[in-house]
Amino acid sequence: MMSEPFPQPLLKPGWGLAVLASCAVGVLGLLTPFDFEASRWLWEHANPEFGEWTRRTLFEGDAPGLSDPGICFLLTSLGLYLWSARRSAPEWLQRERPYLSFIVLSALAGALGLVHGLKWVIGRARPHEVWLSDWPFTPWHSFGPHFVTEGVYFGSFPSGHTASVVTLIMLAYVLHSHPGLHRRRMWTWLWGAVGVTMAVTMAVGRVMTASHWLTDCLGMILPIWTVLHWMFHRFLRTSEQREYVRMHGSYPSVSAYWELRLAGWGFLILLGLMGLVIGLRSVWLEAGFELLVLTPLGIALIGFAWPRFRRLHEAVLSAFFVVQTNDPA
Repeated sequence: MMSEPFPQPLLKPGWGLAVLASCAVGVLGLLTPFDFEASRWLWEHANPEFGEWTRRTLFEGDAPGLSDPGICFLLTSLGLYLWSARRSAPEWLQRERPYLSFIVLSALAGALGLVHGLKWVIGRARPHEVWLSDWPFTPWHSFGPHFVTEGVYFGSFPSGHTASVVTLIMLAYVLHSHPGLHRRRMWTWLWGAVGVTMAVTMAVGRVMTASHWLTDCLGMILPIWTVLHWMFHRFLRTSEQREYVRMHGSYPSVSAYWELRLAGWGFLILLGLMGLVIGLRSVWLEAGFELLVLTPLGIALIGFAWPRFRRLHEAVLSAFFVVQTNDPA
């Protein structure tokens, strides 16, 4: 049986990651000087219906909104992933598990972990709080006025709505690298363009509602994309996982739902990092000194979870790839 040619990466793992990261920093740098004025201008010249369309979602009992395709995509992928890990799952679905693992873990790392971790740590005030309630304006790279001692709050930086739409770009990676679709690369670029357009549209709409600053939305499209790219090519090596399944005809013998276990350890590491930074933040801002106790707790949590996270990650990848070891002889 003649094997299909192995698809080339959409962006080369090395320079592609560097290009995305550099562009992400560059876009944030370009937007920062105009963040306040441009956000205010968009709010004052907003189309209320357009802004409402980007805000609402079926999952909160409203009419359909722009974020719904991304949410439906993630929920469908999660359902297929949970099914694919079962022994009773059809073979075609088990073969696609590497892609489903990538989507689920990347969504947890980017759209949830990165976004909500930064929201709690940065504590940036939203535009409507600044313009209508006299909260102070702070740039995206500075600590804002909100503290976790206020209770549950949703900081402005970054935009979760925008992140949920950016995750649609993951499907372009799947389409491009899938061994059965290498002759239909045009769909990859078309879907990638659709995903980026939807993300930019969402970003503008969220600024129009005075819910976010430009840097929260437009400025975070490329950073989140960078996380997705890194997850696909470096952390999970998804194309190579899929090639293993194609060559061997089955998924390797690894623990069921290892992705969720890895996400669990990653969540503890994230909590540790948040505790560490929030504690140091109280010293930096000279306020909320009781939060300083979170710093040693965060360090302890990272020390507990990181070795377990790393061991599980290495064990899973070693099941897919030959690990070279030194011969003691």
